[in-house]
Amino acid sequence: MTLTFDLKSAILALSDALDLVGVNDFQHGKRVAMIARETALVLGLPEQRLDRIVCAGLLHDLGVSSTAVHRRLLRQTDWDDRRAHCETGYRLLRPFAHLSLVANAVRHHHTPWHELPAELGESDALDSNLIQLADRVDGMLLQRGLDNPLFNNAGIVDAITALVGSVLSPEVVRAFAAAAAREAFWIALAPRHVLRYLGDLALGEWRMTIDFPQFGHVARLISSIVDAKSHFTAAHSVGVAQLARHLGKRVGFDDDALAKIEVAGLMHDVGKLCVPDEIVDKPTSLTPLEFSVMERHAFETYQILRHIPGLEQVAEWAAFHHEALNGHGYPFRRDAGRLSTEARIVAVADVFQALAQERPYRGRQQAEEIPRFLDDFVRQGVLDGDLVAVATDDLDGSWRAATLPLAGDEAG
Repeated sequence: MTLTFDLKSAILALSDALDLVGVNDFQHGKRVAMIARETALVLGLPEQRLDRIVCAGLLHDLGVSSTAVHRRLLRQTDWDDRRAHCETGYRLLRPFAHLSLVANAVRHHHTPWHELPAELGESDALDSNLIQLADRVDGMLLQRGLDNPLFNNAGIVDAITALVGSVLSPEVVRAFAAAAAREAFWIALAPRHVLRYLGDLALGEWRMTIDFPQFGHVARLISSIVDAKSHFTAAHSVGVAQLARHLGKRVGFDDDALAKIEVAGLMHDVGKLCVPDEIVDKPTSLTPLEFSVMERHAFETYQILRHIPGLEQVAEWAAFHHEALNGHGYPFRRDAGRLSTEARIVAVADVFQALAQERPYRGRQQAEEIPRFLDDFVRQGVLDGDLVAVATDDLDGSWRAATLPLAGDEAG
């Protein structure tokens, strides 16, 4: 695969995905990155360290996919399971050669300064404490309101100063107080300035190219966060990706196209991170209001993926999985004339895999029952009949592709 990606673009896209978890607490990770970097500037840290701190700030909540957990993290400074997501984020980052550089900072961003392990290097200790400070500052600012951070920051510096020596390093707190003395520090945290601040950063350490297989690993990381949102969707994205690849191979796609459609399957539900847990797990029919919230997820998927240079086609294949050949799908109302074979494959794979899994409102279907449901969607003008036939003519192979990742869960 000759297609390459800028790692900075991939990290910012991952940050956009994590932003969705906050629903109304939007851009939390980005503001944490800004606050930590501005504090680190006062400390005189070199550019390479600043870039690393920005990346750690953007990804510090990588282990959070639940909207309920996200809300609680920003509003409660101490509860028993507060650090669980730190370990999850650490485990997700460790396998990646470059992203592993920020794994320790993510792992310890809720560890008090006086409890940091002795074996942790000086740089990782300082970086993790900078992220902890920034996380607490933003949590307090969110409670006061982001409409005017310059006015709403009253008492934040005093509250942070009270944590010196126990939760936060004296050096870090002094640097924060100096940074926060500037009006520009707070004005820049208003939502309209955040993206411009980050976009202006060179992030030289992260301006490297990665090839498509490496990006596939990042896509798997993102899919694991999405699928962890609910036990009903465990490994759903992986199952859709594997089935989409299986169907693509059966219709004659080359290796490059197979790699791309697999990524589309992995990423198709990334926008679902913005849907509150209570809607995702609701055991009864959604109200019109709740369904309008659910409908947003495919659009959010498109917005995240299309801004990664080189992924424009994959963004469409992933985001159109709820479109219908008759033009009555959502959210773009594409019809048969504007739906590619790849997008149709992802749609078939999504429905097939979802039927093979339990959902809060129904049980899982057995393999032999699935063709009947798929044929109904064909008759309604939703799914492509030829591609459904490809899936059902090799029902055993399609079933294995869609459900193999779930086998371990079932055995347990």
